[in-house]
Amino acid sequence: MSGAFPVTEAQLVALFMEAVTYGIYVVTLVRCAYTLFFDRQGLKRTINWPMVVVMVVMAIFATLDVTLGLRHILVAFVFYQGPGGPAGEFDDISYWVNVMKTVDTQVMSLIGDGMLIYRCFVIFSHSWAIAAVPILMWLADVACSVMIILITATLHTDTLISQQKLLKPFLYSFFAITIALNFLTTSLIVWKIRKINRGALSHVAQNSPGSRRPKTRLQHVIRIIIESGMLYTLFVILTFVCELVGSNAIYGVSDMMVVIVGISFNLIIIRVDSTANSPNSFAVESAAPRGSFPLHLVRSGGGTATRGVEVMISRDVDHAVDTVKHESIKSGEERNYWSAV
Repeated sequence: MSGAFPVTEAQLVALFMEAVTYGIYVVTLVRCAYTLFFDRQGLKRTINWPMVVVMVVMAIFATLDVTLGLRHILVAFVFYQGPGGPAGEFDDISYWVNVMKTVDTQVMSLIGDGMLIYRCFVIFSHSWAIAAVPILMWLADVACSVMIILITATLHTDTLISQQKLLKPFLYSFFAITIALNFLTTSLIVWKIRKINRGALSHVAQNSPGSRRPKTRLQHVIRIIIESGMLYTLFVILTFVCELVGSNAIYGVSDMMVVIVGISFNLIIIRVDSTANSPNSFAVESAAPRGSFPLHLVRSGGGTATRGVEVMISRDVDHAVDTVKHESIKSGEERNYWSAV
């Protein structure tokens, strides 16, 4: 299968694909940084520093991966004078650039999975019982990643990653666990938010019988988490498929996956912040008719005089709740959804 797509072509295409994806990532990174540090009033009083740290670490690794890819292309097609030409240089699985790109791929995937576990942990009110299984799966991924990096760094053979038999068991395990972990944590997060959202809706009266209630903010959050989470999961699946069939397309897909992890992280923060600061999703109805009343001025002598000044008085009743706040939710639990993302 790798013969139909030579490694030289695969590496060139991979650099192009990652460069395009990295351009998209930079745009989302700038917007994400602005969202974390600023709001409509200016610099935020409370900054979510854990998210800032994750954003910076992801930016470092994503930028490093693109830079290493360019370095590898230059070495293979310009500087390398050894046997086999560019293909011979690319075949050196333990070349330091190959090893560092493997480190980038593994670390970015582990960070992305770790953020999913963290969000699940926070949304379930810091429940270790809920987080136990995802954490164990994540630790298994860490073990597989360590073995993948060690084998890549110490093998010193002229073979492609997709053809190395020693790597296959750990690569298969890593991708299988990652996919299962993504589906598990995303499903738990969505289930919890939907449960709370249904509880909140039960306390909100509809505008009229048979009318369709507008979507709440939490429903928008559910859609954001599913869409952004599935973007990353899709590329993990594609990388796994390329590995299974032994295709050199794994270079391009895996390089894109490194950057996609950062894009998914940024999009969740950007879109959830936009939803949190948007007007209430429910319609606002007037509970009393608007009217105008003359303004009576009281003189010191006790008399009154009526002037042609009118004050518009209206009363609006908001039938919606903001984030969920009612008796069925623990104190402070509604803040978990926004702090987790």
